[in-house]
Amino acid sequence: MQPLNIKLYDLARAKLHLKDSDAMEFVSTIHEMHDHLDQNLATKEFVSKELSETKFEILKWLFIFWVGQLSITIGIVLMLIKK
Repeated sequence: MQPLNIKLYDLARAKLHLKDSDAMEFVSTIHEMHDHLDQNLATKEFVSKELSETKFEILKWLFIFWVGQLSITIGIVLMLIKK
């Protein structure tokens, strides 16, 4: 067992009044949760990639919106000119 785990084990036994087996299970559960937490952290590269993809999607939809608005505006202006 690592020194940090030994300290946690001793604290669990002393402060929480746990049995030896319960204290060991407590320490191993915290250790597993810590390992799982490290695996699920987002990296800078991941966040940067996601932001760039999101920016591209927003620009794509903005362009589609602008083209649609421009065509509707031109259609209305042409309709008003013909009358």
